Amino acid sequence: MSGSLLELKGVQKDYRTYRFGRETGRINALNKLSFSVDRGQVFGFLGPNGAGKTTTIKCIVGILSCDNGSILIEGDDIEENRLHSKNNIGFLPEQVGLYGGLTPTETLKYYGGFYELENKVIKERGKNLLQKLGLDKDSERQVSGFSLGMRKRLALAVALLHEPEILILDEPTSGLDPRGVKALRAVLQELNEKGLTIILSSHVLSEIQEICTHVGIIDKGKLIRQDAIAGIREEVKKTAIKLSLRVKGFNDSNKKQLHKKRGVSVIEETDLGKHTRVLLKLKENLIPWVTDTLVSKGVKIFSIEPQTSSLEDVFLKETGDDND
Repeated sequence: MSGSLLELKGVQKDYRTYRFGRETGRINALNKLSFSVDRGQVFGFLGPNGAGKTTTIKCIVGILSCDNGSILIEGDDIEENRLHSKNNIGFLPEQVGLYGGLTPTETLKYYGGFYELENKVIKERGKNLLQKLGLDKDSERQVSGFSLGMRKRLALAVALLHEPEILILDEPTSGLDPRGVKALRAVLQELNEKGLTIILSSHVLSEIQEICTHVGIIDKGKLIRQDAIAGIREEVKKTAIKLSLRVKGFNDSNKKQLHKKRGVSVIEETDLGKHTRVLLKLKENLIPWVTDTLVSKGVKIFSIEPQTSSLEDVFLKETGDDND
C-alpha cells in the first residue's frame, strides 16, 4: 500500500516564558510546519540543535498538543481521537525509562495492559520480540542489571508490542557501541521490509544515509527540505568534490594554471615540510586533467584522496552552516 500515513499541516507550537509567575513572552518552536510520511518509508528527521525535532515528535506521539494546525494519521486528526492515534504509534525516546525491579517478561506484561492486550497475546508477541532482539536468554533477569544497549532493545520491544503502523525513534543509537548500532540497524531494516513505517530522528547523519529511504530537514521550526535519499545521492554526484593532494614542487605558477581551468579551484595549501598538501574543489571528471597537468610541470604527486560529498554536506548547506 502507498499514500501518506502521517501528515503534518501548518503545525504551530510556542513555549511560554514566565517570570515571577507572569507570562513574559513566547518562544516559537514550530512555525507552520508541514510534511508527510508515506506508508513503508524509513523517514530520517534532521535539523540542528533547537530546530524543533523533539517538539515535533512530542506533538506526534501526544505528549504535547500543537497550538495551531493539524496532525493526521491515516487521514484522522490525532486531536479528535487520541486513543486510536496512540494505538497506531510505537515510540522509542532517547532517554529510556524502564522499571529496574521488573524483568523483560514483566515489563512487557505491564505495558501491554495499557493497550488492553490479552495476556496470551502479550506472551506470544513478547516471546517473539525478545528473541528477535536478542533478549530471550535474559527474559527473567531484572532490568536493573541491563546495559544501556539491552535497555534500548527492551524499550524497542515495548514500542512494538501493540503492532503499531508507525515506529518513531528519537536518537536511537545514542550511547550504543558500534556492535549495538549495527544490530539495531539490522532489526529496523527487517521491520521495514515487513511493512513498518519508521521515523528516525538522529544527529548521526551517516546512519540516516545508511538506513533511510527519505529525509526531511527542519530549521527554526520550518521544513526547509524533504526528499528521497536517492534524489540526494544524485544531487551529490553532480556537485563538485574536494580533492586532497600531497605533492612536492607545487608553486604559484602551478596554482595559476589550475585556476585557469573552468571548474577547478585551489581552496587550501598546507606546508608539511618536505611536502605540500593542496586541497582542490572540482568536478570529479577533471581529476585526470589535474594530475596530468601537474605531472607534466614536474610536480611529484605522492597521494590523491577524493573527498566526496554526502548527506552531511547537503545538511550543512540547507541549514546555512556550510562555510566553504
